[in-house]
Amino acid sequence: MAVVLFADDEKDYTLDKVTALGDKEFQFNNKDVISGKDLGQRQSNQMSDVFATQPDVDVGGGGMMAQKIYVRGIEDRLLRVTIDGAAQNGNAFHHQGNTVIDPGMLKEIEITKGSANASAGPGALAGAISMTTKDASDLLPKGQNFGFSLGSSFYTNFGIRENVSIYGKMGKHFDALAYYTYQNIFYYRDGDHFSHLFHPTQEDKVLGSPSQQNNILLKANAYINEKDKITFSYNMTRDNATRPFRANVTNPPADAHEAKVDFAQELFHHVDSNNNFSLEYNHKGDENFGSPKVKLNAYGSIRNIHLTPLFNPETTKTVDGEALKDADFEGSTPRDIFLNNFGADLKISHPIATDYSNTFDYGIDYQNMTVMDKDQKIVNAEQRGKESSNIIGAYIQANYSLVKSLTIGAGTRYDVYTYFDKNSQNHITQGFSPSVAILYNPIEDIDLKLSYAYVTRGALPGDALLIQDPDVIIDPHLKSEKGQNVEFDADYTQEYFSLRGAVFYQVISDFINSYGKDNVIDSTGNIDANRGMRTNLTDKINIYGFEAGASFNYKSFLATFGFSRSFPTVRGKLIADTYELGATTGNTYILKLDYNFASIGLDLSWVSRFIQELDYEGYDIYNKEFSHIHKQGYDIHNIYINYTPPKIKGLAFSIVLNNLFNRFYIDQASPFKVEADGSANDAINQVRKALPNPGFDGRFEISYRF
Repeated sequence: MAVVLFADDEKDYTLDKVTALGDKEFQFNNKDVISGKDLGQRQSNQMSDVFATQPDVDVGGGGMMAQKIYVRGIEDRLLRVTIDGAAQNGNAFHHQGNTVIDPGMLKEIEITKGSANASAGPGALAGAISMTTKDASDLLPKGQNFGFSLGSSFYTNFGIRENVSIYGKMGKHFDALAYYTYQNIFYYRDGDHFSHLFHPTQEDKVLGSPSQQNNILLKANAYINEKDKITFSYNMTRDNATRPFRANVTNPPADAHEAKVDFAQELFHHVDSNNNFSLEYNHKGDENFGSPKVKLNAYGSIRNIHLTPLFNPETTKTVDGEALKDADFEGSTPRDIFLNNFGADLKISHPIATDYSNTFDYGIDYQNMTVMDKDQKIVNAEQRGKESSNIIGAYIQANYSLVKSLTIGAGTRYDVYTYFDKNSQNHITQGFSPSVAILYNPIEDIDLKLSYAYVTRGALPGDALLIQDPDVIIDPHLKSEKGQNVEFDADYTQEYFSLRGAVFYQVISDFINSYGKDNVIDSTGNIDANRGMRTNLTDKINIYGFEAGASFNYKSFLATFGFSRSFPTVRGKLIADTYELGATTGNTYILKLDYNFASIGLDLSWVSRFIQELDYEGYDIYNKEFSHIHKQGYDIHNIYINYTPPKIKGLAFSIVLNNLFNRFYIDQASPFKVEADGSANDAINQVRKALPNPGFDGRFEISYRF
């Protein structure tokens, strides 16, 4: 849980082995940085691996494509997420994850917690996640112009992964990287289904757990001179599998469903792909105000979810003999969903201080977002089969050290959102997003920071899967969503020891839901309770929380501890989980021990994650009711062993033992109800049917870098 108030190129601030390095730069927000080295040592192949050491980040969902990221209890669709600058805004399907990327591609992940500052980009209502992919310079040894690497992995629970990378440079002016990974997770078993070790039954395999992926990264840098660089990046993640339509829930009893639907009957061929490309120009700038840093980025992101039923919806019957197409239209209909983001950003940073510790920044950005379902059969003015939006924004911010120990930063951005919805209605929403931060260093080892941010996010396209649903209509008078975050951070850092604490309060108002059962008045003036209205919620979401962290390092030993708890509340009660807003989790504790035997090339790590049990009365934002919610606590322990033989240059072995004690658990951020907008009193929501997480998984990898 590393947070850097100043990132300094001469210091390496570390908590939980999360490292932040770079130019000295004032930080408006509470930020964590995860390095690609850490991801590699954990053999990360999914989002739950990526954030395994982050106590303030939860990953719910279980299966590979079902995983959703929650930062301080808030879902990632309320954050601004980018991959090499390409925006990942939107929600393609509420039963699947929003952030799709092969972690093996990543050089660095930066997490901004709480409503973000002006330069984070539009719509950073609850923060931002910025992912940067590797390039050739990250892999090429010094003095070498060309190289390639091969890697092969075996997972005991249960799959394989093969990787090849080729990289090189031409003099001082060009370098390039080509990366490819094939991964096949045949299935996984939860902690309660290991009795048939070598001959598992169908019941032993978690429904919907298979995942076959082909992943590509192409990246090239052209160095025009010492100050100017152009970077082209393209990455693709393509997942192919047979799963139930609802990928993040397993099979509830058919008699629990009002229409007696057996979810296991609704098997689909899933093809999920995410294509991102960007072209970026960087100018380094000088130490004087008149020679600023310049960054210009143009990008595109194309997300596609293609769902093909492996049954005939007209002839396949429910327990009561009703055709599936009539009993469960949503879960039996083919889909070809596209969620596309295209845009450009210009950022300029003038140094006020020669080391860029004080800067004056400004920029402009444009983004287009479109969602559509190409399989929609009925298209008319009221149900046109697509939605689109445009965002135009600009920002300005600066920070200045009044004295050596006191720095103040402030800024604002203004964004205009246009949104043309599926019901052929136009929406124009807009607003300011100001932020301010005060950093005080009473002594060299202590940093104290107080920050406030207010973010306005206009109306944007909703859940793309609901494009085909005629029972979900759009409020013609949508307002902008607003997020506010006030936070106090304290850091104490010495050579061998560091401490950190943070308390925060966040509020989200006028949240726009994607679905729900709000009553709608039909054309005759009567209440039509079966229709869902996409509208602004009248209730505010209040999030209170605190975090703490400590680290001790001596020579080759590092011990870190992290703690986090957030309380997302509505009407004074913790929220019942949703598929689009947030999830409530218990106290989270992370303990990590690491020892590096540098002389023999061996690195050993132990990570434990403890989640406390939750028992509370939760508030349902859709049905406006309270219900009792109980989530089991759990403790998960992982061991990471990485060995690079000193006498065989380029060879590496890695052993990862995840869930060492084979615990059965369902992540507390996984959906509590099968139908998020259904009442807790409905039979289908009486038993929690979220996908369980994998039991013990031994991962064995050998790689060679030429």
